[in-house]
Amino acid sequence: MARPADEGVVQAVKEAVDIVQVVGEVVNLRRTGANYLGLCPFHGEKTPSFTVSPARKFFHCFGCGESGDVLTFVMRHQNLPFWEALKQLAGRYHIPLPERELSHQEREADNRRQELYLVNQRAADLYHDLLLNDPRAALAREYLAKRRIPPEIITRFRLGYAPERWDFLSKALPDTPPELLVEAGLIVARDSGGGFYDRFRQRVLFPIINHSGRHLGFGGRALSDGQQPKYLNSPETAVFTKGRTLFGLFQAKEAIRRTGRAVVVEGNFDLISLVAAGIGEVVAPLGTALTPQHVRALKGYAGEVVLLFDGDAAGVKAALRAVPLFLSARLPARVVVLPDGHDPDTFINQYGPAELTTRLEAALSLPEFAVEQLVARHGLGLEGKGRILEELRPLVAAIDDKDLQRSLFISHFSRTLGLTPEQLGQALAGGLGLPPAPPVPAPALPRQGIKLTDSERHLLAFLVLYPACLDDFVEAGLLEVMASPAAFAIVEAMREAARQTPDGGAERLLDYLAGPEERDFVAAQLIDAPTNLPEREREAAEKIGWLLENRRKTRTRELTTRIKEAQLQNDQALVLELLTEKKKLSLGGQG
Repeated sequence: MARPADEGVVQAVKEAVDIVQVVGEVVNLRRTGANYLGLCPFHGEKTPSFTVSPARKFFHCFGCGESGDVLTFVMRHQNLPFWEALKQLAGRYHIPLPERELSHQEREADNRRQELYLVNQRAADLYHDLLLNDPRAALAREYLAKRRIPPEIITRFRLGYAPERWDFLSKALPDTPPELLVEAGLIVARDSGGGFYDRFRQRVLFPIINHSGRHLGFGGRALSDGQQPKYLNSPETAVFTKGRTLFGLFQAKEAIRRTGRAVVVEGNFDLISLVAAGIGEVVAPLGTALTPQHVRALKGYAGEVVLLFDGDAAGVKAALRAVPLFLSARLPARVVVLPDGHDPDTFINQYGPAELTTRLEAALSLPEFAVEQLVARHGLGLEGKGRILEELRPLVAAIDDKDLQRSLFISHFSRTLGLTPEQLGQALAGGLGLPPAPPVPAPALPRQGIKLTDSERHLLAFLVLYPACLDDFVEAGLLEVMASPAAFAIVEAMREAARQTPDGGAERLLDYLAGPEERDFVAAQLIDAPTNLPEREREAAEKIGWLLENRRKTRTRELTTRIKEAQLQNDQALVLELLTEKKKLSLGGQG
């Protein structure tokens, strides 16, 4: 949370930032009226319930309840502390930040990250210029031409060339401390302690860039036949983690949004070849199997994923390993396994992009592919079915047992295995502690809406937008018409928000509400608020007048009841006193 002294600059950053643009980099948003809607990046869902309000500059998920402003989104999605998220957004929109006292460790870590980004970018510029212009890169240019990589793709991906020298970078960047180059993975310290040597030599280089355009490292392809390894990536550093990074995502974001899908291949050249052939929505992991972090990153951009793997046993295994990741994330995925002996690069060069596009369109769903492969491997005999069940268990275990998807999975594949859904559900649950799925699944019930009277709903809807009116409403009798626990909870949250963050916007109220139904109600008022809100003073005066009149009528009814009771007890003095008060109320109401 920001310190009070930071609130001014925090507000300036939030005002300057386009929340739709920032969220849209990781969530595929579509416009719905004045707002935007997409699949929530914080929980698995098939029906979009993640709403972004550009007018009020906040988001809310009506599925899981996550909500907040653009800073909250960046903190939550990138797992950053508040100040890091603020600094990132301020830098992006060129907003100067005041000096903040950081701990020594924080300052060192932040400075080092910035230095690593910068040195990687400087190296990428050097390598790229070398590839384009240096005579030493002639072999690399011939290699790329042979693989049909056109100049525009070389420029788009900023491909580079590392010369066959042991000290190229040290000489090219004399002002950069060797320790920083070592930490970035660009050079390596000799075991003997006698200096350093370049990690990448005689290789075509692929800069690895994150989704916001920061340079993290490199992947390199050997040009000499005997050079090992053939493919070499930067080591993991403070800014580069292979399990979180997808090569090509930065360049593919717009194509993925446009097509609604992401195509995942295994290698950098596979990716480059597909993009050169006009298939732009392609990404690749960096020398590692797909991870949950990769799948979550893809889910922010794509409605579905197509896995395009080599036609060998390793490709099939890679596809099978990916099944639980996509089932767990509830991201639809399909798979294409190419003919044996082909990878995407060789296939597209032999058969052309039209044939590959046809195969991508006809891709088999990942669960279907998994069962098909298991049946082909083990057969449908008694022993084969037992082995298939063993391999299906981790796939089913990846699906929430309360999820309709698990029941559908079991119901569908029970027919393939010649079992009833009950039998398959019980067999798959063995040893996992999973309850068997019902044969006819009932869809999960949506969260119940908040229960409010019409009066509570109208008054609270206004106060959500105009929290500064709260004290006047309370004084006029607001609490006297709040009959439901939910209404009291919202009013108490308003009071607490006013005490803790008096200058905060209406959206800050969400920070003080614990109940999901109450949060949904407040978020809905903020999201559905018209662009031209009614005049506050006039609306407030009308509602305060209604509260006062309600108080007068309530008190009048109470007095009428008490007068009747006093008359039954023949207490004339009390009757006179109550009648006098009732007359004053009546005159006040007329006035």
